Amino acid sequence: MVRAHFTIRLGNASLPASAAQWVEDVEAARATARTIVQGLMRQHGGDPRLMEAAMVITDDDGATLLEMSFFDALYLPVEPVPDADRRRPRAPRKTAPLGLTAAFGPVRRLAGALGMRAPSLSGR
Repeated sequence: MVRAHFTIRLGNASLPASAAQWVEDVEAARATARTIVQGLMRQHGGDPRLMEAAMVITDDDGATLLEMSFFDALYLPVEPVPDADRRRPRAPRKTAPLGLTAAFGPVRRLAGALGMRAPSLSGR
């Protein structure tokens, strides 16, 4: 485990507020940085200077573990990470085959509204 400090650098200036968080390794720090950057862009995305900013990740001693530009954090593809706590996607719903039977659906609804019975294709 590493205590990672996340600081935003814009040009030659660093924002004075730095967030620190325990992470498993550098890859976990990278994922956390991407999440922070995406959140900042949702809040302040209209400022074009942010595309020139970088997230600098250091350890408790001040050694740089990683530096990531906001552009890279937003636009580089991400490898999916398996997460046991994540909900499994639902299977797609099975839909009735579109054919002559489905085509008669509106006719049956109209016939029902008029109190009539539409002919069945199955002979029932």
